[in-house]
Amino acid sequence: MVERFRTWATDEPAVRAALIVGSQARTHEPADEWSDLDVVIFHNHPEQLIGSTDWIGHFGEIVLTTVEPTAVLGSRERRVLYSDGKDVDFAVFPSVALGLMTQSPEGLAILRRGYEVLLDKDGQLTKPVALLENLARDQPQLPSEERFQAAVADFWYHVQWAAKKLCRGEVWIAKMVCDGYLKQLLVQMIRWQTVVRQGSSTDVWHDGRFVDRWAEPEVRARLPKTFARYDPNDLSRALDATGRLFSDLAREVARERKWVYPEKAEFSVRTLVARMLRAASLSS
Repeated sequence: MVERFRTWATDEPAVRAALIVGSQARTHEPADEWSDLDVVIFHNHPEQLIGSTDWIGHFGEIVLTTVEPTAVLGSRERRVLYSDGKDVDFAVFPSVALGLMTQSPEGLAILRRGYEVLLDKDGQLTKPVALLENLARDQPQLPSEERFQAAVADFWYHVQWAAKKLCRGEVWIAKMVCDGYLKQLLVQMIRWQTVVRQGSSTDVWHDGRFVDRWAEPEVRARLPKTFARYDPNDLSRALDATGRLFSDLAREVARERKWVYPEKAEFSVRTLVARMLRAASLSS
């Protein structure tokens, strides 16, 4: 499939460069039988390419395809499942976007873990990719104090918001917040706490990938109780467990960085939530 793609891309004038990234290009946590193939394409007219499905048929028989936002740089990718079971993500960027990746910590982290140049018609990749790799090693993995405070405020705001939805009987929304949005903020704090504990050289993956391998053992042990069944009382319990774990992690980060933790805000939210849940006869 890779060779078929390379042949097609070579013959397409608007395709200027292409990379393999992700597990197929990594030496650490490399590809296994479940891995997909991640191809990054630099194209003169990315919207035309992403909006078409004709070209992806060159690489196999298509079962289904869908378009999603890319994880970095605000572009889009076409995800394709082929009849032989191969799952390929074609992330399509403007030809000028490679330089912009130096401004994206997430993009740098992806490249640092491994890449393979498939095509480089204009000789743009050799020097920039080497530069990106060096910069990726130096990217700070801890937030600024401003970003930290914003994350804490965001978390506690949505704790009380989830509690309101739960008390109103909107169980679906409450569960999506508890086990969706709040978990995104939780895993971000887990990353920061892990770096504080283990040092800046620790590889804390994006979006919670491999969290069961790199997070601290006591954190991993507490994670199961932060998730809920589709049940109001169990959601109340899980919301409390999520808040307690987040609070412990955030306090440790703040203490180590010599930042002020918003004690009053957390206390106020906890008090409001407890009052709401009691009124709704929900136990935590």
